[in-house]
Amino acid sequence: MPELTVNGVRLHYEIAGGGDPVVVLHGGMGTARLDFGPQIDLLAREFRVYAVDQRGYGRSEHIDRFPDDYLRQQADDTAAWLDALGVLNALILGFSDGGIVGLYLAIERPDLVRALLAVSASCELDADNMAALESWLPIENWPERWDRWARELAEAHGEPYWRHLLVEFVAANRRIFERGGNYHCDRLHLIRCPVLIVHGGRDRLINPKHAETLHRLIPGSELVVFPECGHNLHRERPEEFNRLMLQFFRKVAGRMGEENGRGRGPGQDL
Repeated sequence: MPELTVNGVRLHYEIAGGGDPVVVLHGGMGTARLDFGPQIDLLAREFRVYAVDQRGYGRSEHIDRFPDDYLRQQADDTAAWLDALGVLNALILGFSDGGIVGLYLAIERPDLVRALLAVSASCELDADNMAALESWLPIENWPERWDRWARELAEAHGEPYWRHLLVEFVAANRRIFERGGNYHCDRLHLIRCPVLIVHGGRDRLINPKHAETLHRLIPGSELVVFPECGHNLHRERPEEFNRLMLQFFRKVAGRMGEENGRGRGPGQDL
């Protein structure tokens, strides 16, 4: 897999498929493959997919400490990476932190963003969100039901590095929260590209009210809620999510005629 150094940090990424560019942005404590592996493979059948592990994650360069404004840094890193690859006017798929980064790009680098699908995202870090993140610590107290996640993190980031990464991730969010927690709520009105907001109705990490806020503040945006899903809705309901994702990207790319076997589900009438 290729690597590229941007802003002084080595980023690991992959490129797959051909066609209109799709950029995949993973969530906090994830990697491109961990969060969106099936979607990368599916999208690569008809799009050219660019998927990056952000600084500190996966096979990208490890870090001792997250930048204080780490999501803004991820947006800067992503923009520099796309500039180096010559990618413009891309369809962006972002989950959680990746959706927040996608919103930064849509505001600050509209030349890079043709459309954004923001999954389980927000424009602010509130007290409930912070409390949910801090419930991840200490790792030694994790319940048995989190064993699978621990194995995934160890495989994605390495042992024992993932443990250090998680502690630093929570600390970085605490610093953002103590500075007010606002990412870009006051600038969402500047977004001019199509934005589809997708959220789980039972998301305990980022409350669904944040999706409603995004929808209200982003001109012309669309909102689809999966009422029975939590934060990882694309893993809980992959078939319905994938159908919605392809429908949105094909619509923006002007290739709606390629939708085969479309069935009923959230977002069918987009």
